[in-house]
Amino acid sequence: MNAAEIIESLRIKLAMPGGRHLYGVLGTYELLQVFADSLSQSKNFDGMPFSTPLNVNLAILKAMPDEEFKKLVTNEARRPEPTAAYVAKAFDSVIRKEIQDQKLLILSELEMLFAYHLELNLLRTLAADEQRILLLLPGKRHGGKIVMFPGLSEESYILPTNLLADNHMWELRLE
Repeated sequence: MNAAEIIESLRIKLAMPGGRHLYGVLGTYELLQVFADSLSQSKNFDGMPFSTPLNVNLAILKAMPDEEFKKLVTNEARRPEPTAAYVAKAFDSVIRKEIQDQKLLILSELEMLFAYHLELNLLRTLAADEQRILLLLPGKRHGGKIVMFPGLSEESYILPTNLLADNHMWELRLE
């Protein structure tokens, strides 16, 4: 689908008052940026402009105090678990705060979540009824799976199959 078709389909789904509201758009980094630009020039289901995507990597890093960050980086090679736990805690905190301020929380740059193999169920849990989340994901459909970072082959990450409903996910194509 192209950006305009996805935005129109998204508007229709967002207008529904209840239920699960976790959505995803798949594409290359370049296509996702073009989509984000198109989205920022469009109106949401309530006639308001769509919000700017939240850079999750940057938000997580900003949530870490400098001293804690230095300590985690110094010890990460020997003990990656505390770093992963801290990233998960920071992600939880950021998402819970940001979702309160917006009708639709748009998330981009999620690489830290995948790098630390964090559980993504928080997104599914929070995206219900009045709270809506849209994920901009660098990936593509491959059979019945969603492959993140498909160019990495051995290091590819498979999105959990129960995270996004099939009809809540769109894949960008070149126009």
